[in-house]
Amino acid sequence: MKRCSLLLALMLLCPLLRAQQYATILYRQSELPHAVPVDEIDSVVVRDVAQVDATYFQSAKDTVYVAQKRESHWKGKRVGFLGDSITQNAEYVNSYASLTGCTVMNYGISATHMASRNSSDSNAFDRRYSKISKTVDMVVVFGGTNDFGHASTAEFGAFTDGPKVGKYTFYAGLHRLFKGLHDRFPKIPVVIMLPIHHGTEIDTPEYIINSDKSFTEGVNATTGKTFREYVDAIREVAAYYSLIVLDAYSYSGLSPMTEIGAENRVYFKDGLHLNAAGGERLARWMYPQLEAVYEMFYDF
Repeated sequence: MKRCSLLLALMLLCPLLRAQQYATILYRQSELPHAVPVDEIDSVVVRDVAQVDATYFQSAKDTVYVAQKRESHWKGKRVGFLGDSITQNAEYVNSYASLTGCTVMNYGISATHMASRNSSDSNAFDRRYSKISKTVDMVVVFGGTNDFGHASTAEFGAFTDGPKVGKYTFYAGLHRLFKGLHDRFPKIPVVIMLPIHHGTEIDTPEYIINSDKSFTEGVNATTGKTFREYVDAIREVAAYYSLIVLDAYSYSGLSPMTEIGAENRVYFKDGLHLNAAGGERLARWMYPQLEAVYEMFYDF
């Protein structure tokens, strides 16, 4: 209403402008009032205000400008999510599907690791990535928290381990996983999402909060490595295969340590797993970045 009042006041001050146009109203399509007499207006569908400016003086009648609601590039596309319990629980997966209209294929399995611990660890990501359908339009990989958090885990290894068969280290598993995805899906986006913070309440704590409020960084009992080192290893190997990385660890705004001792949790069910609000927060953080990813690979 304020916008309409301002425009009408300007028209009263400008007779020449008033002669060409009585009122300009910008509505979203869903907000268009049905009481407007259609035979007395020009209805112009626009994408932005610049188009309103360009068409303003060309309209002979009162004009209602209808702004189209933006749709996701991923609407109707198939997205495969490979992950652990955070993916299997589907809070962020379902929220992303609701935001975009994509079709989700959920490959999350609780308590699984990115890197195989031994030859029988068939549910590790580096073994079951081959089960992802080749019909998907994008793959999103979200894991690593269990590789750090569980005491029973692969040795850490080194970047130079490469994808060596029979080498059961975290680095070797990452190489096998990322090389396998790169080779299996050469023409579609493969997105590696760094894990969110591990928290302090489940498995190995990422940080121990001391009585004086200082922090002690937790380490895995098998490898002696911190969670930051696990996150850095994922980033390093993904970069080697030039895969797309979304840094949820640093920039998603989700940190379970901020909810320690809170009576009402905001984003987490516990010190690790997202609740519905946390899933929506992560999905909204993913949304604009994955829209840009679409434009890297597909026409729009």
